[in-house]
Amino acid sequence: MLLRPAPPITRERTTTATPSVVHDLLVDVASWPLWSPHVVRTDPARGRVHPGWRGRVRPWFGPATTMEVTEVLPDGGMRWRTRAAGHELRYSQLVEPRAGGSRVVFRAEVGGPLGPLVQRLAAPLSGCGQQRRLDRLVLLAERSA
Repeated sequence: MLLRPAPPITRERTTTATPSVVHDLLVDVASWPLWSPHVVRTDPARGRVHPGWRGRVRPWFGPATTMEVTEVLPDGGMRWRTRAAGHELRYSQLVEPRAGGSRVVFRAEVGGPLGPLVQRLAAPLSGCGQQRRLDRLVLLAERSA
């Protein structure tokens, strides 16, 4: 049975912080627990991500997964993926310049045999988590600016 594609899980915010300030928080591994409260531990725990960067990320609610960064845009955020339960999870955390600041967009998609179903079931909780991370990221970026 083929499942219809599910819409991406997406949240966005605008901020008065510049794209470079937001971008730096996104690609600095040591900053992740400050704006992404579900991150308990990363290995490596420091450094900046780049295309091909791989690390283990341990959330408070489940097992660690390996994260692979697939793209880093100049002052524009990143795209990455991980695998869980036979599915590939694809994420983007992107930053765009806007008059007086930036627009930040978080997006998640699930690929795999039951990807559309898993994505639909996860959408409410995942969207809530995205919004929480965005709110914290924006607050941190505006305080850092």
